[in-house]
Amino acid sequence: MKNKLVIMDMDGTLLNRQGTISERTRQALLWIQQQGAVVVLASGRSWKTLQGFGEELQMDRYGGWFIGVNGAALTECATKTTTVLHQLSVEAVHELFDFLLPWEVEIMGVQDATIFDYIPASLIPLKTQYRKEHQIPAEVPWTGGVFGLVSDQRRGYSRIVSIQSKEEIQEPVNKVTVCHTAQALEPVFLALHQLADRYHCVRTSPQWIEISEIGASKGEALRILQQKLGIEKAETIIFGDGENDLSMLGCGTFVAMGNAMETVKAAADRITADNDHDGIAVILEEER
Repeated sequence: MKNKLVIMDMDGTLLNRQGTISERTRQALLWIQQQGAVVVLASGRSWKTLQGFGEELQMDRYGGWFIGVNGAALTECATKTTTVLHQLSVEAVHELFDFLLPWEVEIMGVQDATIFDYIPASLIPLKTQYRKEHQIPAEVPWTGGVFGLVSDQRRGYSRIVSIQSKEEIQEPVNKVTVCHTAQALEPVFLALHQLADRYHCVRTSPQWIEISEIGASKGEALRILQQKLGIEKAETIIFGDGENDLSMLGCGTFVAMGNAMETVKAAADRITADNDHDGIAVILEEER
C-alpha cells in the first residue's frame, strides 16, 4: 500500500455541504485504515470538536490522530492525549482585537469548547438578511462560520459567549478568527501582513480568516507527526481546500478538492472531485 498516512481537512474537504461524512467516503477511510494506514484529521477546530467525527471513522481503534487548531495541538485519538504546541496569550488576543476593531468585522477568540464572539453593530443587518435567506432558526446563535455569516457552531462548541470588548477575554485562546463577506475581508487580510512577524494568518475560505501564534501551522504539526510515526513523505497523502492547508505542501502528495480555493488548486499535485462528490474516496479507491 502506497499511502500509510492520510491527512485531510474537515470543512470543505472531509465534510460535505451538510456538514457530514458521506457513506462512500467513510467506507474508503475505514478500508484504508484496515490496511494499516493512519488517518489524521487536520483542522482549525479543537480536538474536542473533532472527536465525534473520529469516532465515526473508528480512528481510536486504528491509531488515528487529530491536528487541531491549524497545527497548534496534536491529539492521539486512542488516549485523548494532547500536546499543545502553540497558544495565544491574553496580551496577544487584545492586540489583535485592537488591530481588527476599526475594520468592523466579527472577531472570535476560540478555545477548545468556548467561542468569545464580538459582532459589530454594522454587521447585524447583513447577518439578519443571511439568516432570513437561508431560513436559519432563531435559536441558532449569530456566530459566523467558515462558509456562512451565520453558522450553527453549537455542535463543536458547548459555550458561545457574546462579548462587547476585548477585556471580557482574560484567558489564553487557541486562535482568533475573523468573519465577514469575502469583499470586506480582502483588505483586512492584506493589512494583517503587517503582523506577520508575530502571528500566523491564513484564509480558510474567502470569508474566514484564522490567526494563531507564529510558527503554528498544519504543516509544522504534520512534520512532527511524521517524525513521531516514522512515515515518509512518499507514503503520505494530504487532502485540502483552503489556504490554511497549504502549509502541508511538500509533506506528501497534496490533493486539492474540486471545490478548493483557486490558489490551492494551483499549488496542488492533484485535483479530485469536490466535497459533495466524494473527492477523498475517488483518490483512495485507486489503491484497492
